[in-house]
Amino acid sequence: MRKFVMREKFGLTAILAANIIAVLLLSACGSGSGGGTKPPVVGGITVYPGSANISENSTAQFTAYTGATVISPTWNVLTGTGTISSSGLFTAPGSEETDTIQAVSGSNASPPITINVVATQPVAVSPGAIAVPAGATQQFSSATSCASTTWSVVAAGTSSPGTITNGAASCGLYTAPLSPPPSGSVTIVAASGGNNGSATATILFSNASLNSFANAANPQPYAIAYSGHEGSGFFSVAGSFLADGNGNITGGTEDVIGGSSTGPMNTAIQASTYTVGPDGRTTANITTGLGSGVVWQFVLSSNQHALMIEFDKNASGSGTIDQQDAGQFSAAFALGNYAFGLSGLDTKSHATGVAGRVFANGNQTFPLGSGILDLNDSGASSQPTNVTDMQLQGGFTTPDPTTGRGTLTLNCPSFDTVLGATTGIAGTLNFVYYVIDATHLKVVEADSTATLSGDFYSAPPISANMGGTQVFVVAGLDNGGNPFGMGGAFVSSGTGVLDLNDNGTLTSPPKGGTNITSAAPSLDATTGRINLAMSISASTSFQFAAYLFNYTPPDGLASTGAVLLEIDSKMAVGNGVAFTQTGASGPQGSFALNLAGVALSGGNGGQDIDGQISTGNSGVLTGTVDINDAANSENLVSGEPLTSASTIATVGINGRGNPLTLANKFETNTLSYYVIDENTALLLEMDGNRVMTGMLVSQF
Repeated sequence: MRKFVMREKFGLTAILAANIIAVLLLSACGSGSGGGTKPPVVGGITVYPGSANISENSTAQFTAYTGATVISPTWNVLTGTGTISSSGLFTAPGSEETDTIQAVSGSNASPPITINVVATQPVAVSPGAIAVPAGATQQFSSATSCASTTWSVVAAGTSSPGTITNGAASCGLYTAPLSPPPSGSVTIVAASGGNNGSATATILFSNASLNSFANAANPQPYAIAYSGHEGSGFFSVAGSFLADGNGNITGGTEDVIGGSSTGPMNTAIQASTYTVGPDGRTTANITTGLGSGVVWQFVLSSNQHALMIEFDKNASGSGTIDQQDAGQFSAAFALGNYAFGLSGLDTKSHATGVAGRVFANGNQTFPLGSGILDLNDSGASSQPTNVTDMQLQGGFTTPDPTTGRGTLTLNCPSFDTVLGATTGIAGTLNFVYYVIDATHLKVVEADSTATLSGDFYSAPPISANMGGTQVFVVAGLDNGGNPFGMGGAFVSSGTGVLDLNDNGTLTSPPKGGTNITSAAPSLDATTGRINLAMSISASTSFQFAAYLFNYTPPDGLASTGAVLLEIDSKMAVGNGVAFTQTGASGPQGSFALNLAGVALSGGNGGQDIDGQISTGNSGVLTGTVDINDAANSENLVSGEPLTSASTIATVGINGRGNPLTLANKFETNTLSYYVIDENTALLLEMDGNRVMTGMLVSQF
């Protein structure tokens, strides 16, 4: 069992590489009800759908939630002549108008919900608006018979909006997909005699969204990987589990290294439970073969991907959950190039970063001389120590067909002779890996040589160099052992913008201008290693070893990424990622959020945040966050709504935006964001209170 018994400063944070409803909790005050009665406070209740357009004399069904729980509030019509029942069924009047309703329970109230009543449709569909949990069914009906009506379901941006039945005897039974489509809702269409009518179904996340058995003939487990700190130091976890779509985790396995464990451990994930809320925020109570209880708090971006934190007082950590493609397990490390990035500690607890690439020969081997590796060990006698090792080699085993778990080795014989004993890293490193798909694997060290974890990705040919606009984040330790975070965007062989938070000391580009005077990626075409140099002044420059990989973000566009390892004398060690930008418009819609790092006051402890946020017009930002705050008496903050002080600035040069402000009653995080594409953005905290990095991933 991991027990968080002390709070310590750390700099290696999880860089997370990481489609729901647009109605979120607000924190403004509600309107009064007269008679001197204190009005309920808006917050704590969310109503789905969050708005509706329905025709005259039709109905809309509304559902109220507190967190993941459906409640039975008091329903009120605030304006308009429509009516609403005690079960939330709204009946529109026989004329066009705009009505508003509200749900009240105790001292809490939902935000007012707007209902636009429009002219009657040629084919009336009932209900005209409703929220449907993922995987659930909903019966729609029309005044025309099944024999003369054709039903269909459409949603922009997806080929999987769900299904609806047609038939002479029965029709109109809709089955929702396992996660919301890009628009967050679908349109139900009934066509008859050359006329048609429509209704809107808002799709909510549900327990069915986390389902390994959606294809019963070919179960698809989920890979989980996260890192962080507990009382005994840095730890990493990687594993695989099965979820049944009904709130049960039926089994799995995980590997743990670091922290209070005496060495690498493999243990079973036993019968456990999870609850998915309508906004994708999920709580999983995990029991392992060690008899310990761990809580995962995560936010689904879809039924295939989530950003997560450990949410108990044992530890503080961040990571990802990805549905594995079991059909590609046997294709792991197929013939071709792979890039990797690893971070953690050496045996002397010095922060260490590794980046490189290998060639898999299709025979379970990384041949001698086909690989290259860079190492930065902050505890080495010369700072930093960088190794380019053309003798890198290794091998791997075939993964387990059920979990995608396998083992691999990297043999780096020059470590001892080049670096000496001060590095605390021997020549051979042993890892456990978990396959997400043939292009992406999670790894965690499986020996006592070091405590490293990270990712392997399929890589392009060694002749490929960085191109276009690159966005990046890096996190690590400065030369004083203090945490730093860096982020920015630049045009390859050009200029750009860079933010630096070095233990609360901030460096940012001038308003509307650039501060990267040059960014030059230089490719070694014989190894595929890129030397990336960035300057922000004549006296200040940063240098990275970069290795390209192929990248398909969750629900995003295929692109190119790069693992980064800082190798200059400005910082002791820094690990990061860069991505080729494929779109530069600011975030719009609903997003899963993660931040990981360290607080600079209140004990200098680790802090991990996840949440669901929604961006609106005029910079409005709403949402809900969960915080594992080791710096503040090991507090766990669950389901905390953002206040009206939360805002997002318009995107600026090279897809950088600042500030993105997350405000709640406990703390305020002021961030810069860097757009990868319309679905993903990297984050860096830019205030004097914390050093944190993270990611936004689109829900819808």
